[in-house]
Amino acid sequence: MEPLALLLAALAVILAIPVPKLLHTARFRTRSPWATMLLWQAIALAGGLSMVGAPIVYGLSPFGSNVPQALSTAVRLTLDEDYSAMAGLQVHPWHLFCLCLGLLLGGHLLLTLARTYARVLSARRRHRQLVDLLSTPAPHGDHGAETQIIEHDAPMAYCLPGRTNASSITVLSRGLLNTLSEPELAAVIAHEQTHLKQRHHLLTMAFEAWYRALPWLPTTRYGREAVLELTEMLADEGAMAEHSREDLLRSLALSSSEAGAPGAGSPEDTKPLGAGASSEITGARLQRLLVPARPLSRTAVTGLVSASLALLAVPTGLLLLR
Repeated sequence: MEPLALLLAALAVILAIPVPKLLHTARFRTRSPWATMLLWQAIALAGGLSMVGAPIVYGLSPFGSNVPQALSTAVRLTLDEDYSAMAGLQVHPWHLFCLCLGLLLGGHLLLTLARTYARVLSARRRHRQLVDLLSTPAPHGDHGAETQIIEHDAPMAYCLPGRTNASSITVLSRGLLNTLSEPELAAVIAHEQTHLKQRHHLLTMAFEAWYRALPWLPTTRYGREAVLELTEMLADEGAMAEHSREDLLRSLALSSSEAGAPGAGSPEDTKPLGAGASSEITGARLQRLLVPARPLSRTAVTGLVSASLALLAVPTGLLLLR
């Protein structure tokens, strides 16, 4: 199985360094944000699976000709404490080292995800309590049923996701209400509610955890930045489906602080759900709003979706190869 381990290692390196650098600046990302988002998710999952799988497969290589058989043999010999049989299979220290390395890396990724999720939920719960204390519900039928207003002069809007869409809220400041016209304000609210409907906070939280687990890896840094930008583009599309592009642009220009994807940024951030990082209007996003990009053709979108599925299938198929 050593060639299989080398294939997985090569795939992990390709998905960790050159592919994210190319995709980070790819022009097609502004033409189809949802397809690009799907591709980034596939890169993250396939890269992580290859990174964890390569040392595990190499470590199991003396135990069998395929992963299921080798894993079964390794578990049986370990439980039986049959170390003489392991010596007969030519199990060397570096095999055990690689096996432990893969298991530790996989555990590190899972624990970081769980830790990030717990910290985000805790920060979000505390922030929800503050909002309940310091805000007042918007008048019934005005600005949406799940909208809270805080008495603050700075123009500000953000969304606070709950366990379900019904328990999520949109928070507006008094300064924003006094700054924007009704159509502009409606565009901002539609933008925030798109974040909630599409559950963007789950995506940003997953990539934040990925970055926290391996901050030195280019793919984690580029992936986090890309997802923050793409969720904003998707929220812009949601707003423009119901309101004019001009109203959305004016609302961004007149607001000194515009909300970002919920759950983005640092979980310890005292800002609304970490709305600081994704609230920046990137050049690609602004260009997309000013000069609408021509959508990708159906063939191109099909190609991106197929590439995403292939990325997920390759490492999974290699690991389950019999």
